[in-house]
Parts: sequence; C-alpha cells; structure tokens
Amino acid sequence: MSHPAFGQTPIRVEAPEIVAEVNGDKINRNSLAAECLQLHGAEELQELIGTTLIRLECERLKITITAVEINEEILRQAQAAGNMTSDKLLQLIEEQRGISPEQYRKDVIWRLVALKKLAWQRLVIPDAELQREYEKNYGPAVKVRQIVLDSEAEAAAVHAAVSQNPESFASVAKNHSVDPVTQPLGGMLYPIRHHSYNPEVEQILFAMKPGEISPIIDFPLKHFSIYKCEEHLQPHDVDLAAVRQQLKLQMQNTKVLQISNEVFRELQSRTQVQIVFGEPALYQRYPGVAALLNGQPAISLQELADACIRKHGKVVLGDMINRRIVEQACKREGIIISEQDIDKEIQEMAIKYLPLLPNGAPDVNLWIKRATEESGLSVPMYRKNVIAPVLSLKRLTRSQTNVKEEEIRLAFEANYGQKVRCLAIFFNANDQRRAMEVWNMANQHRSEESFGDLAERYSFHPENRLGKGVIPPIARHCGNPELEKVAFDLKPGELSHVFQVDDYLVILYCLGYVDPLPVQIDEVRVDLLAHVFERKQQIIVARYFEQLRQQVVIENYLTRESQNPQLEKAMRNEMNPQL
Repeated sequence: MSHPAFGQTPIRVEAPEIVAEVNGDKINRNSLAAECLQLHGAEELQELIGTTLIRLECERLKITITAVEINEEILRQAQAAGNMTSDKLLQLIEEQRGISPEQYRKDVIWRLVALKKLAWQRLVIPDAELQREYEKNYGPAVKVRQIVLDSEAEAAAVHAAVSQNPESFASVAKNHSVDPVTQPLGGMLYPIRHHSYNPEVEQILFAMKPGEISPIIDFPLKHFSIYKCEEHLQPHDVDLAAVRQQLKLQMQNTKVLQISNEVFRELQSRTQVQIVFGEPALYQRYPGVAALLNGQPAISLQELADACIRKHGKVVLGDMINRRIVEQACKREGIIISEQDIDKEIQEMAIKYLPLLPNGAPDVNLWIKRATEESGLSVPMYRKNVIAPVLSLKRLTRSQTNVKEEEIRLAFEANYGQKVRCLAIFFNANDQRRAMEVWNMANQHRSEESFGDLAERYSFHPENRLGKGVIPPIARHCGNPELEKVAFDLKPGELSHVFQVDDYLVILYCLGYVDPLPVQIDEVRVDLLAHVFERKQQIIVARYFEQLRQQVVIENYLTRESQNPQLEKAMRNEMNPQL
C-alpha cells in the first residue's frame, strides 16, 4: 500500500539521513521510510491505534507507567521464561525476533503494563472462584495411568486385554500407547485434582475405584484413551486461610490478563477510527495524518514511519541493499528491465504453474492474486521487489546457464528410470539407541505389515507415522547419494542398516523395484531440457548473487555494519605479506 505525497514530503524518522551506501550509491532515510510504509504501514497502523487507545485511556484515568514498573514486568517475564535475567531475555528477544531492548520496552512492555493497570481497576476474585482454586491446588487427587491410541479398533482390543488382566496395564502402555510423555512411564499421569483436567473425564476418574479400568474415552482429533485408577490421594493438610493471599495473587495474575483483553475490546468498541493512510481523498483533507480517532487527528504519518522503521527497518534496508546491488550490476552490463519484460515473466509463471484459461491464454490475474496473497505484497511491490530482481539475475547469468547432454541423461534416469519402493522409519538424529532398538524389532519380524506397524508407532516424522512408513519411490540421482545407494543395494524383503539422511536417522525396508517407463529420451527431451535448465538456473543465480555481494562495498548505518572487500584484502596482505 502506497501513501500519496510521502515520497515528496521529507519525514523525520528515527534513522540517520543516509541509512546505507552501496559502492558509494546512497540510500536515504526517506526512501527507507517510504518502503517500510508500503510494506508494513497498514499492519503497524493497527498496532499504533491500539497503543494510542490505551494511552488515551490511561491519561483519562490519570494512570502513569513508570520505568520501575517496566523493569519489573521484564524481570517477571525473564523468570517465567526459565529463571533468566532481564538482560538475557532482552538479548534473546533481539537475537530471535529482531526487536531491540528499547523497542521491546516501548512497543511491547509498556502496552502490557498499561493494560494490566487498567484491568486492575475492575479486578474482583469471588469466594467461589477462590475455593475452586484451593481445591485445584490442595484438594483430593486421583492417581491414574493412561493408554492413548489412534485407532478405535486397536483401543477396543487393548481395552479387552487390560480389562481381563489389569496388572498388565503398565506393560501394555509402554508397548502400545502413542503418548510420548506417559508411554515410557507405563502410562503414569501426574495426580489429577478437581478443576485441573477435562471435566467429563475428571468426573469418571474420581468415581473409579483402585484397580478399576475406565471405558474407552473418545477425544477430539481421533485419540482414544483408557485409564486405570491406581489410588485416591487425600487432600493436603493446608487450611484455606493460610494460603488465601497466595492463591489470590496467583488468580489475580491470571485474571488480569483476561480482563485486559476485555478492556481493550471495550476501548475499540467505543472509539470511532478513521484510517487516512492509503486513502488519497482523505489525505488531501488531513495531510501528514495516518488515522483519526473520534474525528480528531491522533496518529501522524511521522509516528507511523517511526514505528515501521523501528520494527522492520533493518530487514527492509537489507532487501533494498540487495536490490541496489543487482541494479548496479545490470547498469554495468547495460541490462534494462522494462515493464513489458516483467509482464512477460509473470505470464510465463502463470503458464508454468496454472491451467490455461478456456481460450488458451495464461491466467495472469489468478497468478498475481495468489502470489500477492502469499507474499503479503501489493501488486506494484510484487513487481518491483520480487519479479524485477529475479528477472535481472536471470539476464545477468543467461550466458552461464548451458545444459549439457550428460545433465539431460541424468534427469531422464531420475524421472523415467528404475525406482525402488521402500518403507521408511525416521528417527531424531540424536536417538541412536531408539533407532537400534526398532531395527532389532524389525529384523526379528521382517514383513511389510510388521515394518509398517513399527513406523506407525516409532517414526519421528508425523506424516511418515500416519502413512505407516510409506515414502515416494526412490529414483537415481534423487539428490541424496547416501539414500540412493542404500536403497538400490537392497533386495525385496531386505532391511537396511541405520543410516543418516540430513537431520534424521533412517531404516529402509525394500518392497521391490519399479520398472523404467517405456519412454525414449528423445520423446521427452524438450521437457527435460526445460526442467534441467530451471533447476540449474536457480543454482547459478543464487551463486552469482552471493559472489556479486561479496565484491561490493557496503556501509549500513542502521545496523552499523560495513563490508569493503578491497580493504579487507589489503589488511590480510599486510598481515601476511607472503600471501
């Protein structure tokens, strides 16, 4: 979404006048702000509107937020996140989410503390709720084991077995339960107290006697559970009066967040919001304004630009630098990308990935709709930020993308040659012990059915588990030489050793071979050529851009990072003259 007149009217934002240089070519602050607004202005405006509503309500009620309260909230979050220090939490947030400590205090914690203080005005803890919390923490409990199964038929068979022999419950849970937490413990759950579990299940469990087996309980998502009551535990010898304040504080911390959401919804409902940003007619009436609240200018375009740069400036500037690198390379090579070139590239994508329209034309509108929805970009930004750079890099590397006859032959073997049909079981790369245990079980009972059952029970990969080990046939030149070698060395009915593929340990069971398709290479040469060309072009483009970037002098004043290949080379030579 663009904003009228922004490019012509300099806006003071929280960044230096020149935010970056690429080979001396400057990117100014106003250009960065305009790009940030186009990409993120709409979403950030909603955030600013919410924060402004909270600020105005605090001003109306004369509620202030102090630096001490901000620091206390950060410390609470740090301790809740793993008993860490505030500095450590702020460091993690900056590393993982790209939010600076100052931004986190200003944009996240201030809003949270303010909403909490507004909510405290309404906070009431009824005695009935306090009694419920007391029973949840100190009341009677029931100690149970559970078996969780995916199949109703399997649940019926297991229920019949444990009902006939309740003493086998723990052993059956270890061998058949699919719950990863309780299965190794023989199905043992943490003692269940009132108001802490599914209410209907809780009622059944408290009514059971020690040694009794529950009926099969059908949970959502097709999970079937069976419970065995081990014993009933007496309530703790703790008087409600002794823990009243502690429980009340716990409940206040929980309820204040619920009430905060109610307060915010109420503020929204009683405020008339009018968006000016992105609306040319309104902007003519309210220049420099991004939004009105109750008919009054409340959020300026400058505030919105500041917010966008604080949250997204570094990433957006990085993309702008990359585009500038490509633009400079095109300029050196005399390559010009026209609007007609971009139209043609979009048409080719529509032809490649979508069915043609009834009249035989490419469905360009549907392609653009899908592409912009997936990327979250407007049509102009999609053309400028995605299509133009990709097309530029393709033009820059066109002479390098030559397809050799050997590459076509390998692609023919991969797509039309012999394949191996296998079942597979995947494990976490660190779970060598479990992989060997399952291999031993598979080796003792070598059959497709037995291997599929083991995959369903033990595979680390959810889709593989649901499919009982089924994977697509493995072809020659599939991109993973180790997988290919192991698969093609197997004979039908044979079991592979445990081997590693990427981040998984794998066991294969060979079902047999798929014969090559009765196609001659010349019959599919055109399709193979296009397929190989596209894959090779992607690799060459990525490699070319990386080399291009390494040769460029970059000064990023927003992140305080710089790159000067010639200077770095001179320094290396100075330190190592023999080089």
